[in-house]
Amino acid sequence: MTDYHGYATFQEFLDNVQYSRIGILSYEKIFGHTYVSTGGEDTTNDLCSALSLGPDSSVLDIGCGIGGSAFYLARKYGCRSRPSTSGLREDQVRLVLADCTTVDYPEASFDLVYSRDTILHIADKATLYQRCLRWLKPGGQLLVTDYCCGEKPWPDDYAAYVKQRGYHLLTVPEYGAVLSSVGFTDVEAIDFTDRFRRALVDEQSRVVGLREQFLKDVGEQMYQYILDGWGAKIGRVDRGCQRWGLFKARKPL
Repeated sequence: MTDYHGYATFQEFLDNVQYSRIGILSYEKIFGHTYVSTGGEDTTNDLCSALSLGPDSSVLDIGCGIGGSAFYLARKYGCRSRPSTSGLREDQVRLVLADCTTVDYPEASFDLVYSRDTILHIADKATLYQRCLRWLKPGGQLLVTDYCCGEKPWPDDYAAYVKQRGYHLLTVPEYGAVLSSVGFTDVEAIDFTDRFRRALVDEQSRVVGLREQFLKDVGEQMYQYILDGWGAKIGRVDRGCQRWGLFKARKPL
């Protein structure tokens, strides 16, 4: 029987623990205000520094969380960002609660499709990326980070973890091959796990340093859950099971 930390389904666990109000407040203490993805603004700045965007650019952020990257891109480039999951200005950032596998946008709507550690939840990645390709303008950019995995066979405990979380993981080369197969060009599939691990270690230290504040604001149970979770992630990385992929590509002109 799959363990969902005392809840009947994994979705109930997400709603009541990981992405509850207390869960989000905990993540903001770790990642920074409005961020719920690895490294917060530090990794966002690293990843986005070379993007070709401007005030007339439109961005789709798939799995935007609470908007951190979308707000960052709007501030840095002045572009319009439409996170798919209220904003800076109504005409600049719009957050939408939607299913990225069924929502649709007109062809050639966006200059950038962006996603951080979200598409691991999607089994049919090829179909989703076909849709992303259609939504991009000719020459438009794709920038994605996502959880990836080491080569199979996996250790039993890692296989159980992936099943419990409902993840659909590929190796970094396999992921890049999916992007090429649906028609993206200039595909770069980069194993960015070293950067991921550095961020995890920094965040783990931050949690320990903020212990008293965590205990006051979110309680002992959530503090220990976060601390244990970060230790487990670092352990999976060190064993070669968990990888972090960075993917860049373009729609042909």
